[in-house]
Amino acid sequence: MDDLTAAAALLRSTDAGGLLAAALTGGPEPAGFTAALTDWHYRPGAEVTAGYRVGYDTPGGHVVEHLFATTSAVGAPAAVLARGASRFAVWRHPDDPRLPGLAPSCDPATVMGWLGVRPERFDLSLLGYRPLRRAVLRATADADVAYLKVLRPGRADALAERQGLFAGAGLTPALLSRPAPGVLVTPAAGGRPLAAHLADPGLGLPGAGDLLALLDRLPPGLVSLPRRAPWAERLDFHAATAVDRLPDAAGRVGALRTRLERVLATAPVGPTVPTHGDLHEANIMVEDGRLSLIDLDAAGPGHREDDLACLLAHLAVLPSLSPGHYAAVPALLEAWWEAFAAATPEPAALAARVSAVLLSLVAGDAGQAATRLASAEQWAGRAA
Repeated sequence: MDDLTAAAALLRSTDAGGLLAAALTGGPEPAGFTAALTDWHYRPGAEVTAGYRVGYDTPGGHVVEHLFATTSAVGAPAAVLARGASRFAVWRHPDDPRLPGLAPSCDPATVMGWLGVRPERFDLSLLGYRPLRRAVLRATADADVAYLKVLRPGRADALAERQGLFAGAGLTPALLSRPAPGVLVTPAAGGRPLAAHLADPGLGLPGAGDLLALLDRLPPGLVSLPRRAPWAERLDFHAATAVDRLPDAAGRVGALRTRLERVLATAPVGPTVPTHGDLHEANIMVEDGRLSLIDLDAAGPGHREDDLACLLAHLAVLPSLSPGHYAAVPALLEAWWEAFAAATPEPAALAARVSAVLLSLVAGDAGQAATRLASAEQWAGRAA
């Protein structure tokens, strides 16, 4: 067992409680101490980070907090502890040691000051959080909505550049402000996510041609930005995370990876073009038939096939998440697949990329992992 595997095993075990308690008290577990694993982020060969809901008794009553532990080497305010050959950094949420803007972004008074509002009603919600990497919050001041994206400061600079390119092309709202290191504030985009239209086709759905036209409008300046490797070029990584989620399926995952590598090495793709990098139904906004885009972190040069594959793969998993809401999606998926395949040089290259994205999604949801692996295998069959 290598060091990272051993560290991951500890963080998933009951022994994690002692580690967390030591970070809190410097000694044994406090009275009434409990710890429940709530988040799991595993990067093969790199790091593992886990989140926990902990509770313990104090003279003032029972306290509930959220702690995170990582094998990554980070600085203050994390506490560093050793267990055998492994070292762990532990911090209280929201004091993420690599996201200095997260704690102020989680404070309602601070955010109201950034927005310059004193509303009658204010709500601040954490919509998504990847420890040490990024977070997204929604701030609702009466009827007005803004979003806060929290990143490592250097990466916030890169996202601000992308936001400017997309805003200049009329494809996303312009930034409102950059009030703190690593924090970008953006107004809500108009319309509703494509996901809402997929759940209620009566709202109106774009056609495959509309989506291809949207990609044709991506700002040309994206091709001069650094390139991010798509899912199809990270098969080893995604296969490893899938095996971590489904250890009994290691043989199937390995066979799938080998099959995809063979197709991807030979099937031709189109030229390098501007790409969104994470094109799916939650990041496409629809308003009166017009389409716009959000979540631009991965935008840059790439192949059109990877954007289309991302969208198709996410459509493929929707019905299993909520069959009653997405009954119309399977037929739409087939129609869009046919249209997208006709718009690319080689359908096998597109199908293999859909399979690669699905493989990357296996680790994201324990309850859906087996279903997603089966779907990845089915799409690999289309690439044969």
